[in-house]
Amino acid sequence: MPEESVIVGLLDPKQDFVFKNVFGKDDQKPILISFLNALLRGRPHIKSLTLENTDIAKILEKDRASRLDIKATSDDGTKFDIEIQVKNTGEIPQRALHYLANMMPHIIKTNESYKGPHVIGIWILGKNVTDRRNAISEAYMTFQPSDPDPYQIMTDSARIFFIELEKFNPKNADSRDLLTGWLSFLQNPAFMDESFLNIPEVKGAMDTLKYISADNEMRALADLRQKTINDHNSEVTVAREEGREKGREEGIAIGEKKGKVEGKAEGKAEGKVEAKREAALSMLLDDLSIEIIGKYTGLSITEIETLRNLR
Repeated sequence: MPEESVIVGLLDPKQDFVFKNVFGKDDQKPILISFLNALLRGRPHIKSLTLENTDIAKILEKDRASRLDIKATSDDGTKFDIEIQVKNTGEIPQRALHYLANMMPHIIKTNESYKGPHVIGIWILGKNVTDRRNAISEAYMTFQPSDPDPYQIMTDSARIFFIELEKFNPKNADSRDLLTGWLSFLQNPAFMDESFLNIPEVKGAMDTLKYISADNEMRALADLRQKTINDHNSEVTVAREEGREKGREEGIAIGEKKGKVEGKAEGKAEGKVEAKREAALSMLLDDLSIEIIGKYTGLSITEIETLRNLR
């Protein structure tokens, strides 16, 4: 494998603001098309794209917690939702399914057939969210095998790709495989195999990343966005910890209350048994038969005989 180039000071392309500036601008659509075609491997093959919500500055101004995803439509009508998630905040597969389902009503209009355009969700993840070993996993609806029916695809009209970059080793990147080049770029462009820079789209992505990284205003915006992400993640973490602590305290309180109730009940039950024993002793002193004592106290013959022996 050719030597790797080492470039310092580059912004992280996994940060959503940076990713959108590299892949989600109208004048850089060839970069996104190259990435998608490398991932999809002809299902479908994309010739052109129409991008939505490309005005990043306005998005940042309107909402400090904006979703800087990329939404696009290919020449065959396929709809894409591309998400970046650096941290594993939990329930990623469920969120991915929810986001994909939300795309459906906007595609299927009134009185139209349910056989609409395909929708594809792509989640680029900085941390692992599945126990699968491969860096890329594709999910769609299937019929599971059951005798005598084999495994079968129900529909591939809605698909989700999970790209877990933590599982990808750039040292295993194949210079003949464009997808591994893109994964290397996303994971750590500073150590990407320089042979991939011979591909115009990859070189274009690197040049754009260098430009963004060298621009003071863009770095400031990227830092601001990262602060927003960190603040949000911190809020989520604190809320979860507070929730766990509250749950723990409530659990202790419930346990104490239950213990008091159970203790009271046990004490009351024990008091009743003791009263029966005292009554049985009195009857034994009056020389009543064991059968009669058992009938009126509810104690067993063995218990009464034990009391008589202790008398």
